[in-house]
Amino acid sequence: MEEKVFYIKSITVQNTIMLFSLSVVAFFLAYFILKRYRKGIILFTIWIFLVIWFFNSPFFGFSLVGVSSKGIRIDYGILSFRNTTLPLNTPWKIESHLTGIRKNRLLYDISIGSYRSMRVRAGKGLQKLKEIGNQIEIQKRLIKESNYSKKEGKL
Repeated sequence: MEEKVFYIKSITVQNTIMLFSLSVVAFFLAYFILKRYRKGIILFTIWIFLVIWFFNSPFFGFSLVGVSSKGIRIDYGILSFRNTTLPLNTPWKIESHLTGIRKNRLLYDISIGSYRSMRVRAGKGLQKLKEIGNQIEIQKRLIKESNYSKKEGKL
């Protein structure tokens, strides 16, 4: 069965934000390199590392999940080094979090192993997380059934 892809939040918007942030910092770094201003070069080199660190930090969840018989593909975006594929038997759960200054907004995310998604509101966002979980379970069942039928065929 081919991979079924779920977009938790728009990966295009996320990649655009990542590339825009990096390009602004890189522009200023190039400007200070041309002007040979050492403090600016040092400052914006540090900023480049901070931008890359932020998009690879635990503050930033994944936005795209692909589920297939090969596993669960998790994609954080173009600047992330954490994009990975997990086995189908990786535990998952949908969690709720109170957020905001007064802790009165309820947001949800899906945890797959030690990886967390971007948080979404109830409604379409929560429904999308449930669809991801259902698709993982369907793939597990299909793998189990195909393994069972292979065993039956050998007997």
